[in-house]
Amino acid sequence: MIIKIAEWQQLFQNCVRNPPLPISLPTVALANPPYCKINLTSDSELARFEMAYKWIKHGDGSYVVTSKLKTQAEQECLFVEQCLNQLQPGEIVCILVSNGILSSSNQAHFRQWLLEDMALLIASIQLPTENFQVECGLGIITSFLILQRKGGDLPVPEDYSIFMAVADKIGFDSRGRRLFRPMTNGQQTQEIDSDLPLIMKEFKKFMTEVWQNHIYLKYSNRLAH
Repeated sequence: MIIKIAEWQQLFQNCVRNPPLPISLPTVALANPPYCKINLTSDSELARFEMAYKWIKHGDGSYVVTSKLKTQAEQECLFVEQCLNQLQPGEIVCILVSNGILSSSNQAHFRQWLLEDMALLIASIQLPTENFQVECGLGIITSFLILQRKGGDLPVPEDYSIFMAVADKIGFDSRGRRLFRPMTNGQQTQEIDSDLPLIMKEFKKFMTEVWQNHIYLKYSNRLAH
């Protein structure tokens, strides 16, 4: 299924116009926002997003939001903010984002806002370019971020462990052809050449052996199964 950029933008506008639900939301939310810019001057409703404003950098390296709207913003940053605004404190969102907002100096204010003000980073799992190259024709590196919403009366640790992984192989190449591991003696069937099963195994181990002692264990246990 191919979704046009205009349809993504309409979906985002619908999300913006609907306030957070006055009920308890699912413990774990999933999101895959579009990777494009949005014109902020065309919709005043976007002014309620912190990521819609310009940020300035202080001498100590920290960023502070201003009262000036940007002309354009990365739509995925707005989606991340919308997702976190919809969550209750302690709840979790798994979101697939481009590595551009995770590494670009232009998005340093977003990373500060995300990790210092809004969420704990449970895990970051990087995927190769093949993930979107076959069906979408995009040679873009993306990462799964697993975030836990801060807020309420929940304490925030000064230091904590984060699960980090890089998947070099995901079972197919840039043309969509399946990749298999070489067969060993006595092996009856070929195994798909993918790093994801091992990453998932290690992530479950991390959740049960490391994160289980975390203050937000009530919500994180769902990810370990």
